[in-house]
Amino acid sequence: MTSKTPWFDGRMSLGNLITIGTVMMAVVAGWFAFENRLALAEDRRAADKAALDKLAARVDVLERDLTPRVIRIEEKLSAQTDTLQRILRGVEARGWRDGTNR
Repeated sequence: MTSKTPWFDGRMSLGNLITIGTVMMAVVAGWFAFENRLALAEDRRAADKAALDKLAARVDVLERDLTPRVIRIEEKLSAQTDTLQRILRGVEARGWRDGTNR
């Protein structure tokens, strides 16, 4: 019978130590990279929130300004409608179909 070599060798070698050290360095480097990306995302979020707050304030100002403008436009439209109604009544009273307008 042939003796099988064990699947796991419990001895520590220099190669094992180098591999463990490399994996630990990779984990630490990944952790710091993640921390940097997280800090950058938080900074961007704060900047985006500030920009949104400015836009919301601007929208509020424009909304307050829009209401009086709409009221003035409606008043002008009403005045023009009244003028057109008077013109129409005058044209209908005089008759707009004579021999020259066909």
